[in-house]
Amino acid sequence: MANFIVEFPLKTEKYQEDILNKRFEIGRQIYNSLVNVTQKRYKEMIKTKKYRTLLSSLTENKKSDKEIWKQINDIRKQYGMSEYSFHKDIKNMQHHFKANIDSNTSQKIATELWNSYSKLFYGNGNKIHYKKYGELNSLEGKNNKQGIRFKDDMIVWNGLEIPVVIDYDNYYEYQAMQSKICYNRIVRKYVKNKYKYYLQIVFKGN
Repeated sequence: MANFIVEFPLKTEKYQEDILNKRFEIGRQIYNSLVNVTQKRYKEMIKTKKYRTLLSSLTENKKSDKEIWKQINDIRKQYGMSEYSFHKDIKNMQHHFKANIDSNTSQKIATELWNSYSKLFYGNGNKIHYKKYGELNSLEGKNNKQGIRFKDDMIVWNGLEIPVVIDYDNYYEYQAMQSKICYNRIVRKYVKNKYKYYLQIVFKGN
């Protein structure tokens, strides 16, 4: 089923903005720690003769390459280069920051990094980058008690309760709110020399 996203402003107070900024920075640190761990494994993997030989033997013929890709993916799993492994890696990192970043949100961070590796493996990506200070400006999680939850026109997340500005007189926003929520994303944008904060709700449907 398709999803669609609607963005709503958050009505934040200064202390809430400070907490959000702290969480974005913690998210960045967790992301970079995972980059560090996975890059060591990745560099060891690409040094192996078998892995390099398999890559060079690909012909772009789906049928003849099928077995080669299977062997390549088996090696990647052996070196912990899978989304599942990334989720396991990040679990220990998140534990130290659980007062700010819940396990569900940390898994989304791991998935974001895995998507970068997927582009490197299968698409047009050429390098995995660390995130510089201020470069991580969104955090997302499931719409449940363990994640970033939308409830009674508020975003509720690890002790934070922030009002969401929804215009129910706006037909589009009203109709969107009748749909089922997949997950929520808190976004920070630099507008007119200051940060503003938004909630992006990912809804099921069209």
